[in-house]
Amino acid sequence: MELTDKNVAAPDSSLEQPNTFESNLQILISAVGGNENIVNITHCMTRLRFKLINELLVDKEKIESIKGVKGVVLAQGQTQVVIGVEVEQWYNALSGVNNVSDNSTDIAHEKGKLFQNAMRVVAGIFGPVVPAIAGAGMLMGLLSGLIATNVISETSDTVFFFRSISVAVFFFLPMLVSFSAAKVFRVNEYIALAVAAAMMSPKLLEKATLLSAAGNSPELSVFGVVPIELLNYGGAIVPAILAVWVLSKITPMVDKFVPASAKPVFTPLIAFTVTSTIVLSLVAPAGMWLSNGAGWVVSSLLEISPTLTGFVFGLTRPITIVFGIHHSMTPISLNNFALYGKDLLMPIMCLGNIAIAGATMAMWYKQRKTASKEQSSITMGSGITAILGITEPALFGVLTKYTKALFMASLAAGIFGAISVTIDTHLTSYILSSVFSLPAYLAGGTQNFIQAIFGICGVFVLSFALTVIFVRIDNK
Repeated sequence: MELTDKNVAAPDSSLEQPNTFESNLQILISAVGGNENIVNITHCMTRLRFKLINELLVDKEKIESIKGVKGVVLAQGQTQVVIGVEVEQWYNALSGVNNVSDNSTDIAHEKGKLFQNAMRVVAGIFGPVVPAIAGAGMLMGLLSGLIATNVISETSDTVFFFRSISVAVFFFLPMLVSFSAAKVFRVNEYIALAVAAAMMSPKLLEKATLLSAAGNSPELSVFGVVPIELLNYGGAIVPAILAVWVLSKITPMVDKFVPASAKPVFTPLIAFTVTSTIVLSLVAPAGMWLSNGAGWVVSSLLEISPTLTGFVFGLTRPITIVFGIHHSMTPISLNNFALYGKDLLMPIMCLGNIAIAGATMAMWYKQRKTASKEQSSITMGSGITAILGITEPALFGVLTKYTKALFMASLAAGIFGAISVTIDTHLTSYILSSVFSLPAYLAGGTQNFIQAIFGICGVFVLSFALTVIFVRIDNK
């Protein structure tokens, strides 16, 4: 595989450019085993995720030495390179690296790695989608805050307009998810969008309403034998993911039987028609059942022991970020919003981030007299960034070097996670986990907002104090 000229040009060997962006990219490609070792590259909000043919070729120390790289994680069958907020710039520059087309290395075809594959699929799908839903969720949260503080009237046209556009993002979330899933499963993104659009067809919803109003079951019979249950798939993410997975299986089968000259017309026709029919008759209803089942499991755990559930989720939050599996919580929270109108887990995610910030700032406090000015600045900057919702610089630049500090952050997050769930601190929309999310808690009432402030301040102080007391900077 070769990097395209417009993306990464080969550096002139006659010139020494150790710190240029282009030369850093070349060093990174070399450190992961070269172009020929790369299957594909994806990214989330802070990490490049390399799927490699042979992970033994990875030179971790060389990657970590590259300017701009915050850390390296080898997990889930991926080499994850932590970049930070500039990850998209790096990804775009590397987008000329061609993907290996051998299905034996594709996520959907790997055997014996169920958990790794599931985590990679979740990260690959939701990583790119998070900014869109976080933006819409923050808009909903800000509106709730302005209404609760009587800055703006809930009946105004302004609130109606902005609420409508933000709610639309979550209603059409299956389309966003399907587009992202199409890249993970390597099928045509626009056919995937077409299938998701078919699931949400206004005509089918209108028919369901008419049938229900007439006292009939909202169901169609295609060809007289294929039952189609007319459900509302607005906001349903599991059916959308399963739909794209089905499309990824049907498209290669269609390609085998359609002559090359007819592929541009008949492959999309057959793939769309067959996939939509199978999905709406069987797969999508099953996906709704799975979503409801997952929601029932989470709600059951919260009913059995909300305090213990909150403690476990909080305790593991920093660790899941280290291993890059924290996106596994996103579909659970989104499902909770769809089923119950609120979620208790996202506040714990925020508490975890603030706990990381507290431990990092404690390390800055302990290092301030002994560390170099540059190192001290990096540590403080990482702590501030964590408060703003981006935790990788703090984790990989500071806390993974001091495992006791990481444990103290986890412990503080666990304690306040338990408190958060016990007193029912919740969110009503998806937002980024940072201090900027505080206005969104007003949607749950003034008491909910006060609880959120208490949790964020408390977890920061506890994490800071535990780290100062129990962590020695000479005992990493």
